[in-house]
Amino acid sequence: MEALLAIVQLLLVPVLLVVALATRFAGTSKPLNIVDYSRVSDAPALHRWAGNRLLVLPLGFCISGAISLLEPTVSLPMFVIMTLAILGVGIWIALGAERFQSAA
Repeated sequence: MEALLAIVQLLLVPVLLVVALATRFAGTSKPLNIVDYSRVSDAPALHRWAGNRLLVLPLGFCISGAISLLEPTVSLPMFVIMTLAILGVGIWIALGAERFQSAA
């Protein structure tokens, strides 16, 4: 079971990396559903900012997956920590995106 969690964490790294890079280089498209784009003055800057924050997740999952492979007894706590990190980064992006929105 522990080795499976380590493998799952490592398999999430490329998926999260693609999501982070796709957001980072989104340009003028609208990949973030938590943002009111009609109020955003500089969408490319918002996407660069959000994509940089999303890059924390694949890095964290890579580190936690490697640690879980080396020490299988910590794989469940590491997985829980990284799951909470996903929520934290989502909140961080939701709150920080307001900087890029002009007053209505």
